[in-house]
Amino acid sequence: MAADILSFEVGSIVYLPLPDEVEGFGLDTPVAQSRLVGHRISFVGWAVGRFPYTVESLNLMDGQRLVKCVPVNVPRSDLAALCGQGWEVEGRPGFHSFIGGLGLRRAVELDIVLNLHDSRDGSWRQVKVATVCGRTRNHLQVDSKYQPLMLTAIARSGTTLAMQIFGEHRGILTSNFYPYEVKQSAYWGHVLKVLVDPADFDGSSHPDDFEKNIGFVGHNPYCHEETLRQLKGRRNFHEHYNNHLPLELAKFAVARINEFYELIAKGERKTNATYFAEKFLPTHLQPIFHDIFRSPKEIVLTRDFRDVICSAQSFNQKRNSQSFGRGEATNDLEWITGFSSGVRSVAEAWLDRGHSALHVRYEDLVLQPEAQIRRVFDYLEVEASDVLISLIRRKIFESSQALHHMTASSPEKSVGRWQRDMPDELLEHCHEHFGQELKLFGYQ
Repeated sequence: MAADILSFEVGSIVYLPLPDEVEGFGLDTPVAQSRLVGHRISFVGWAVGRFPYTVESLNLMDGQRLVKCVPVNVPRSDLAALCGQGWEVEGRPGFHSFIGGLGLRRAVELDIVLNLHDSRDGSWRQVKVATVCGRTRNHLQVDSKYQPLMLTAIARSGTTLAMQIFGEHRGILTSNFYPYEVKQSAYWGHVLKVLVDPADFDGSSHPDDFEKNIGFVGHNPYCHEETLRQLKGRRNFHEHYNNHLPLELAKFAVARINEFYELIAKGERKTNATYFAEKFLPTHLQPIFHDIFRSPKEIVLTRDFRDVICSAQSFNQKRNSQSFGRGEATNDLEWITGFSSGVRSVAEAWLDRGHSALHVRYEDLVLQPEAQIRRVFDYLEVEASDVLISLIRRKIFESSQALHHMTASSPEKSVGRWQRDMPDELLEHCHEHFGQELKLFGYQ
């Protein structure tokens, strides 16, 4: 077996100037220019707020994604010696936690964000204090009959239309019924992440009571440094948890994915299929699939994000609902502010994996369907004959199912609708919060 199946190379650690609300912050590990072998990346340090602020916890962020919320509750009697005389720190200002390297972006910038509590009024605020820059080196690839076709996008971007197109090809398997939301591979990829990640007694299973919740598994509570330290032959157990077990679990997850899609292939009589296609939000799953599959494919599907908002508004009105995050916001401006996080996540996915992924714009797909379908099939290296593409275009773009899912009277009228439907105030707010992302994907 090859050594070091999972590793994380720390490049630099960038410390930001501390704001007035923070008395001090220090990071013991990781350290710059180091290499961490295994799936556990340790974060050890301390953080002290300046009255009336206290640091209750910190967030480890991989771009827009919260990797872990770490409590600040560890005693640090050594701070006076570290920081000099005059330092008398009350409470427990330390933190000590681990995260798993599986599922991080290849070139990762992990932001450390302090969660500050104001004792005067009970309010909270967040401040970024450091960024750990590094690179994951994961080698978990296993054999698989089918390779993933990951459709990365946010809602109302045309994912159902794209999945309908995929489903019409003999070489691509889907869950085969509208609206294509059965995500079996995503589930097993997530299972792999949970089972491989290091123990987390605060946020996951605890060795004292994990068996009490029959609906929850969580991380292996015995994959913990305190347990490993007490085991005889500690080095053998590190080899087991860092190399053998992750690889075996990857094989297990891929086997379950293949079993499911083998049933789909038989039911659809697609005996020569090579891909399974699923919808994915920008999450930790795509990096995992790039780690465990030998020939994964990813399509980053975008739609003018201003049109996405207009479409979501129309969909909510049509269904009398408050979906797509609108129900959590008090007004449209607040909704767009929250929506911008998803936009940035799509941009991060493209910037991280654009060298191997294909960017497809919804606008091009509906206005030039045959050219874009051919472009997709060429990227996948599957049949792309004129007859096949013409048949798919006629079937998909003239079906009642497609019209049911749409919120505009025609595909052509769904393009650029923000110019007609979006008030100036909302438009300005969009440009403020994701103008750069619009430019990145070629929108005016």
